[in-house]
Amino acid sequence: MLICAGALIESSGQIHRPGHLRMDREIITQIGTSLNSQVGEEVLHLPDLTLAPGWINLHAHLELASLFRELMPGKDFPFWLKQVLARLPGLNSETRRESIQRSAQDALRTGTTSIVSITSDLHAMAGLSSTAARVWWALEFMDIQSQPEVSATVERAMAWLSRNPANPWHLALSPHAPYTASPKLYQEILTSCSIHKIPFTTHLAESPEETSLLAGKETSFRDILPKEPPRTDFGKSQSPVAWCQTNQTLPEDAILAHGNELQPSDLPYLKERKVTLVHCPTSHEWFGRKSFPFQLLQNNGIPVSLGTDSPASSPNLPLDLRQEVRLFRQKYSHVSPHEAWQMITTIPARALGCESNLGNLQDGCWADWVGWRVPLDQDPYSAILESQDPAELTCVAGKITRHEKI
Repeated sequence: MLICAGALIESSGQIHRPGHLRMDREIITQIGTSLNSQVGEEVLHLPDLTLAPGWINLHAHLELASLFRELMPGKDFPFWLKQVLARLPGLNSETRRESIQRSAQDALRTGTTSIVSITSDLHAMAGLSSTAARVWWALEFMDIQSQPEVSATVERAMAWLSRNPANPWHLALSPHAPYTASPKLYQEILTSCSIHKIPFTTHLAESPEETSLLAGKETSFRDILPKEPPRTDFGKSQSPVAWCQTNQTLPEDAILAHGNELQPSDLPYLKERKVTLVHCPTSHEWFGRKSFPFQLLQNNGIPVSLGTDSPASSPNLPLDLRQEVRLFRQKYSHVSPHEAWQMITTIPARALGCESNLGNLQDGCWADWVGWRVPLDQDPYSAILESQDPAELTCVAGKITRHEKI
């Protein structure tokens, strides 16, 4: 198929006017400004649209959308977590499945074609036949009450993926956080990620209470975490990153969600591990957190991507990355629209090990693109990021969807 659009963002700073894209099923095979149709080839004319790479949300909880506006915000993170735990019995597999499908559809309508979704219910996954967006199912593990069967769970998930080859689904693994996953569990997950060559992600340095707990200080986490058996690794680290370094729990290229409580002494280890931090601006503001250490990370060459987190802790129900970008640029006005664009395209693509597949529209990339109706004579990065309208067209793994305005 040949798509002929008014403009096309091929890669960072490379824009075609007009923009032509040829794809063969799930793969882009040619990009240019004057491609001619081949004999018998289907041609789609979109002269008023700008084609752009689909965005990548590196941190979301698709299954928690039903908790939107159900929880009280506040700076005490354990208090919020206690509210979530109290509602988990009501989140049966069907409720989670509906949340996943609705959230993936909403995200796609707003330009996101790939999502890393933290997932704790395999039964909800098993009942899915498809999702609107490409999804990395990041299987979440904790061992605060019992020891999970990591290898067996991963094997079941991989078997499920093999039974659904038509869907653009992938696997990742996620020990929840240092306070709910022991060093032993982290190590087991590291081994599994290495064997299967799949991404690793974890929540880290999210709240001051987490830092206090790992340093052995009194914190409201004590009210919700089991007291027995005692964790021998608590009380020995001055920061969550130091805990990771001491216990060797981070692989190279780890994806770290939040990183709100970083210290300058943490940066050398994070850089050594080649991590990517995922900042979720609307969730950050919802909790009333102190300033995110973006400048510290930027000065030390540690890449930062943007994510949405969960509708249970954010006003961003549609998981619209444009909301995250706009709020982020209000706080860090020196970041240009083009730089912010990279935080939802090329940077997360690299974090997933998919820099040759996602984040750009080039020969050999996956056919994951979005068609936007924005003025063709304006800077497309600014025009798209400032737009309030849904995408006109989206394409995931070669499947085109037209989104109607209501």
